[in-house]
Amino acid sequence: MECLICGEKIIHAHLGVNSCRACAVFYKRTTESKKKLKCKGGAEECRKINPKTTCRLCRFTRFNEILTKAVGDSESMKKPETIEESMEVNRNEESDGFINHESFYDCEPSTSQTPLLDRLRKGYSLMCLIRHSGELGNRTKCEEHLELRVGNLVLVPATYSTVPIHGKICREAMKAFASHSFDDFRALDEESKNFIMKSAHGAMNALESAYRSAHNFPNNDDIRTPGYTTYVRTRELEQFFENCPDKIDSVKIVSEIRESLDRSVKGVRRYFKRVKPTDYEFLALLGLALWNDEIANLNEKLLHISMRNRAMIMKELHSYYAQQGNLNYAVRIGHLYCLLVYFQNNTMKICEDFQLYRLQGVFKEYFDKNCE
Repeated sequence: MECLICGEKIIHAHLGVNSCRACAVFYKRTTESKKKLKCKGGAEECRKINPKTTCRLCRFTRFNEILTKAVGDSESMKKPETIEESMEVNRNEESDGFINHESFYDCEPSTSQTPLLDRLRKGYSLMCLIRHSGELGNRTKCEEHLELRVGNLVLVPATYSTVPIHGKICREAMKAFASHSFDDFRALDEESKNFIMKSAHGAMNALESAYRSAHNFPNNDDIRTPGYTTYVRTRELEQFFENCPDKIDSVKIVSEIRESLDRSVKGVRRYFKRVKPTDYEFLALLGLALWNDEIANLNEKLLHISMRNRAMIMKELHSYYAQQGNLNYAVRIGHLYCLLVYFQNNTMKICEDFQLYRLQGVFKEYFDKNCE
């Protein structure tokens, strides 16, 4: 195949159309930036002169034309006016089955057209199982009236002292998820594994937290789950710092954290609920968050590994949509990518907030060891 935008030879399609990775990345970034583009030639005809034009406006316009044509090729497809319309097919489908620590014991299918997505499902349930067991092993006694029960899961209030412990458990659980799901990750040296996990941890943590929250607390955006078995109510943050041994201005910190949560976490949840990924779409996003673009900063070998695994995930996502009979998946994939970018950008903002907390002495020892 060849890229319909620049003409380069390609093996895999991106964003649901025959486009190379470079053009797809350019399109996503340009869409996100919302900057006004200008044509180099002035007449918006650069591509007619040279298909591999470096004119950003003509390249972006061409990509828009390709996406529009892909949606309009079939009479059965209707170009969505809103994001809600484009999600309607997925909302009417039966759920793939919410995944948690109990899912690890489910039988795996004997045959499957999406074996990688099935491994991701098993890997994520393993991650949940490790977090559940690890956090229960460090749980202290809690008053019964403070417990929240969600199915067979019992959540207790998070405290200042539990967050660092649960954070370490979460990172090890994510590493187990990656090792189980991807042979490439399992074969890497420890330095590379740690680099990947450090770059992916924030977005993966936000994604899976939103996934659980959307299922466990669909109508309550005030509850935050910093751990797998713990919760915090935004309006009750003062209780979170009751056992804080550090000398901090708790009143000021509580005010700043509450503002940060209102700005970031609630926005993330609203976006997640709006797109409403199915369980397998969530797994695909989790895998893409693991093999993120930042990996290229370490070395070229890791870049190729990352690209290979991202291509495998997208290939199986296409197969998943084919099984569902969803012909309008080009637009759907576009919305999923935008959701992933939103989570990654939001994670950067949260990291900036936490650097300010670090300067104020909050979790200083924990951040000194894990956030350099």
